[in-house]
Amino acid sequence: MVTYTSALVTGASSGIGQSLARRLAEQGADVVVVARRGDRLESLAEELRSHYQVSVEVLTADLTVPEELAAVTERLTDPDRPIDLLVNNAGAGSRPPRPLADQPLEYELGKVDLNVLAPLRLTHAALSMMIPRRHGGILNVSSIAGFLPQPQGATYAATKAFLTSMTETVYCEARKSGVHATVLCPGFVRRGEGGAHGGMRSVRLPEFVWLDRDEVAREAIAAVRSGEPVCIPGRHYRAAIKLSKILPRSVSYRAFERLWGR
Repeated sequence: MVTYTSALVTGASSGIGQSLARRLAEQGADVVVVARRGDRLESLAEELRSHYQVSVEVLTADLTVPEELAAVTERLTDPDRPIDLLVNNAGAGSRPPRPLADQPLEYELGKVDLNVLAPLRLTHAALSMMIPRRHGGILNVSSIAGFLPQPQGATYAATKAFLTSMTETVYCEARKSGVHATVLCPGFVRRGEGGAHGGMRSVRLPEFVWLDRDEVAREAIAAVRSGEPVCIPGRHYRAAIKLSKILPRSVSYRAFERLWGR
């Protein structure tokens, strides 16, 4: 098992990102928490310092704003304060769910900025520091949507497919240098704040499909520490992905049209 003593977590003010920051602090890592909502970050930082006696740095930033993304990149590449683990969790889902033709273009481009360009830049920056040190890890939070067609969530699914593919490739490229990459691909996750994660529209679903965000964080950190390239929490989701690779694509199209279509 690899140990990480410092981590930078984007999207840490709520949801999975908040749970990941807590889990890392619980394991003794100093944490840099990044998100747009500074008040929530400050509250989280106080909690982590009090409960786990770790150093917590707050960095308020909107990763779709070039200057603010640059500030996070600069922190990530500070040679005097090295980061062992980068967690790219910040992302935008498909809200409101609509066919691509009905979505405002600027809204869709914003998803690409946050879900693709920001993690790409931060991953590249992290690798530039970690590979020479021959130590480090990258955890990118994707989604099972990256494996499947998602009517009314085309851009979201496509950005997650990019993130999954990029992470698996980085895993292959960097692991001999001592740097590891894991992609986390959850399904429906309860945020613990009255909402859900997954970039999918709200539908009435059976209880068993929902994942607990703290359990997802636990599995994700365990996966990156043990060197697994892909982490799909939940047996039912792992089975669904395996089944989707066996079934003809035409069957998947019809099934998802009925599930997510108008």
